[in-house]
Parts: sequence; structure tokens; C-alpha cells
Amino acid sequence: MDKIVNRKQQIKLFLIEFFSFLIVFTILGTIIFVFYQRNTYNSVDSTLTRRTQMASNSTNMMGPPDFQTITIYYNFKGKILNSQYLNNMASTVSKIKVNKDKLNKIYNLEVGETTLRCAYVKVHSQMTVDRNGEPIKRSQRPKYVLVLRNVTPELQGVERFKELLLASFIVFGLIVFIISYIISGYNMKPVLKAWKQQEEFVDSAAHEIRTPLTIIQNKLEGLMTKPNDTIKEQASAIIMSLSEIRRLNSLTSDMLTLARANSNVITLEKTPVNFTEFMNQILEPYADLIESQNKKLVTSINVTKPVLIDAKRVHQLIVILLDNAIKYTPTGATITVNSSIENRNLKIQICDTGIGISDKNKKSVFKRFYREEKSGNKKTGGNGLGLSIAEWIVSAHKGHIKITDNPGGGSIFTVLLPVAK
Repeated sequence: MDKIVNRKQQIKLFLIEFFSFLIVFTILGTIIFVFYQRNTYNSVDSTLTRRTQMASNSTNMMGPPDFQTITIYYNFKGKILNSQYLNNMASTVSKIKVNKDKLNKIYNLEVGETTLRCAYVKVHSQMTVDRNGEPIKRSQRPKYVLVLRNVTPELQGVERFKELLLASFIVFGLIVFIISYIISGYNMKPVLKAWKQQEEFVDSAAHEIRTPLTIIQNKLEGLMTKPNDTIKEQASAIIMSLSEIRRLNSLTSDMLTLARANSNVITLEKTPVNFTEFMNQILEPYADLIESQNKKLVTSINVTKPVLIDAKRVHQLIVILLDNAIKYTPTGATITVNSSIENRNLKIQICDTGIGISDKNKKSVFKRFYREEKSGNKKTGGNGLGLSIAEWIVSAHKGHIKITDNPGGGSIFTVLLPVAK
């Protein structure tokens, strides 16, 4: 089922990317084609406009057609007046039907397989004599002038350009198809990874929550079967229920922290901190706890200058690592806490002499709900979220955290946090 959903998501992402690229290419191709076509016509139209102005304002009829244009004069009855200058174009020109609705306009005219670009205007000057100075009869006086240009070659060029553009569009469409498919697959990788992590997180959270709820339910149901017992007689059941409630509170608090961290809701509030005093305040209450468990705490705080950190989050980080060290350090063993400044980094080391962590599990311990003890032994307590939170705190400070083996047995957690210059 998950594979089907993921496949649908990938197809949806692929189609969005493919059609987005396709729309962009279509718009770009259309703009290029329109610009090319318009530029082709603009050059022709400029020539026609110039010729019509010359013919319209001239005091006598112009001579034979030039290399590019043909100028045709009509009298008031629509008869051609300069047919003697048209040469081999006379038969073609005679087929042209002049439409007065096209007056003062530039338009295309199809004559057989030839396409002519036409400009039709009224003659403004009064031509009373011909080119030789002889008087011109009224029926021979130009009333309208039509300037033509054969644009068949230009239109063929535009058509070839359109075909080239279409071929390019098809080729690039195939390339876009392949690229969109690759990109959609690449973009789906982090989505699938996050999806898988979310599923694992929900499954693990459900399991972790279900266990204490089951214990509490069983203990409360047991109390209901013994309504006449005193609190003292059922103290163990009450204590265990309260313990599981505290565990639930801790679990929900840790889950909320991680959820906020992933959504970037939590921001660090860095302030200058006297790190020696800061560490002493954290370690002081733990010293008695460690001593009461017949364990030894050794500290070495060598940070003399204030450091810029989020005191609340770093406090949480050290407590997580210290709790972890206490849990896995056996009776009579030593826990060591060191801190110093190295290469503009605040270095914090918490060493235990417990059971240690195998090499294959060193990277896994920072995963949510992960515990080295896969058997489900709850003697050490915890919910498997502490080191995930610790890693997030270090990452938020743009630092690093690593685990190494303690030569005397156990593990060394080393944290490096960048500090202000």
C-alpha cells in the first residue's frame, strides 16, 4: 500500500515538473516565433510605407518597378495607368482586385502561389503632366497607388523557422520528460526517507505509550478489585502507576521537543555564559546522586572565558549525557566530565566506564526510540529519545557529537560547539 501511495506521489510530482517545463518552453518558443515573424514583416512594411509615401506625394508617375517593389497607379475608375512599366508582371497584376476597404492599410494578398504584401493609398498630389512634361488627361491621372512586394521567400523562411522550432520543441520535450522523471525520483528520496522516519516514529511512539498505559490500567483495575484495602497495602501498585505516569510525561515532553525541532519552531537564544559556574550548577545535584549509588564523579572544567550558547538547551544536553553515563556505569566505577576550549570550539566530554557501545550501533544510538538493549530491559529506564534530542541540540549550535570507546571500558561522548571569537 505504501509503495502504491509513494508511486502516486512520484507520478504527481513528475507531471507537475514536466508540464511546468513544457509551459515555459511553449511560452518561450511562442515569443521567439512571434518576434521573428513580426521582425520579418516590419522590414517589409517599412519599405512599403516609404514607397507609398514617395508615390503618393510625387508630381509624376514613377518609372519601372525596382528590384523589390512594384508600384501600380489606378485612375478614379480603377484602371491601371502604368501597365507599360510592369513588363512580365502585367498578367499577374491584372488579376489583382483592388478593395477600397483596404485603403491606407498593409495586408497580404494571395495571387496563385505567390504571396504579395500590399500597401494601398490615395494619391495626394495632383499629377497634371507626365514624366515628359506633356499634359495628362483626367482619365489618365492617378487616383490611387498600390505598392506590392513579393514576400513568398520571407514567408517560406518563417515557415521553415516554425518547423525548426517545432522540431526543437519535440526534442527538448523528450529531454524535459527524461529530466523531470529523474528529478522527481531524486526529490522523492528525502520525502520517502522522512515518510519512513515518520512511520517508524509513530510506531515506536505508540509502542512506548502503550506499555505504561497498560501497566497503569492493570494496576488501577487491580485496585478496583480490592476496595477494602488501605493505601499502605496497595502502595506498590500506586507507586508503580505514578512512576509510569512520570515516564509518560517525560516521553510526551521529549516527543514534543523533537516535533518542534523538526518543524524549526524552536529557535536558540544564545547568551554569554560563565561556563565554569554553569557546569558547577549542573553537576552539584548529581554529585550526591552519584555518590549515593557508590559511584565516583571526576570533573575538569578548564573554560575561563564566557561562551555564547543557549544555556537552557546546553543544560538539557549535559543532563541527557550525564543521565546516560549514570545509567550504564556500574557500582564502584567512575564518571568523568571534562570541558575546555579547543580551536575556537567548546569541547565537552562525558566518559563512563559502563558496558560500552558496539561499533555497529554507534551511529544508531542517536535514532529515535533506539536502545542498545534490544531485549526490552527497562532497568536503565529512559525512552530512547534522549540522545536524539542531544544530537538536535548540538546540530542547532552547528556543532558535532561523536562516540568513542573508553580505553578503560565504557564510552566517551565528545561534543564540540562553536563559540564566539
